[in-house]
Amino acid sequence: MISGKKLKELRLMRGLTQKELAIMSKLTDAAIRNYELGNRSPTKEQLQMIADALQVDISALIDHDPISNTEIYQIIFDYEKDMKFRPIIETGTARLVSGNTEFSDFLVEWDEMRTKHYNGEISDQELDDWKLSYPKKSRFLRKANTKKDRND
Repeated sequence: MISGKKLKELRLMRGLTQKELAIMSKLTDAAIRNYELGNRSPTKEQLQMIADALQVDISALIDHDPISNTEIYQIIFDYEKDMKFRPIIETGTARLVSGNTEFSDFLVEWDEMRTKHYNGEISDQELDDWKLSYPKKSRFLRKANTKKDRND
């Protein structure tokens, strides 16, 4: 379930030791070490405490290991209606588009971050941090939360 590699990568990105992360997530440093080494897996509650301490969504800590491209295609089919996915073919190039506003915002922001990385405006680590921290570091999420706070 948990990816020890991702956990360690995020912990190091945040400049934390195993002991510091353990304190922040109310666990032991031995537990964090065992999760990173893949010797043990946390409960859902422990995983949430780690994610909160690292300021990421739980999904950033989980190993996503599709068996094949076909499995990815099936995931797209499963979410076709909810995400309003549809294929578009133009001059021999195939694209997947979505009529879902939240997904479209994600794609726009992802493209902006990739462009910044390509142009040297952000480092490999900053791009990786954005990816692993998404949606918590999303400008669209911040904008929505700011708007919500003003309306409260």
